Amino acid sequence: MGKANDPQAAIERATRMTRQNLFFLKRYAGSGITSDLVGKHNSCRVYLRAVSPNRGIKGHHIVEDILTYFGITDCSAKTHGNRNPYNVVRATFKALMTHETLEDIALKRGKRLLHLQRARKLDLA
Repeated sequence: MGKANDPQAAIERATRMTRQNLFFLKRYAGSGITSDLVGKHNSCRVYLRAVSPNRGIKGHHIVEDILTYFGITDCSAKTHGNRNPYNVVRATFKALMTHETLEDIALKRGKRLLHLQRARKLDLA
């Protein structure tokens, strides 16, 4: 959110801040997230749960819109606490920032990627 004395300067500042804060989200199987995610902002908590393919998006309407813009089509979302739209958006982005691909998880755990993919298909991971 850009703040300035005149509207044009605020728009320019917000655009500049947006370019600085871009990030890429790699989707699992092209449509979902690899594991459950939690984001917190003030007293708002957003829980994003990984679901099986072709289940769709369910949850808070703001979270659904954000996930749709990221191209995520299979996810379940739950919000707890204060549901002020600003807090929900910030908590959702904080949750998405913690997302890791299966390759990253395998490297951190010292496991092979094939074992994690098999476990994910069986809902064990």
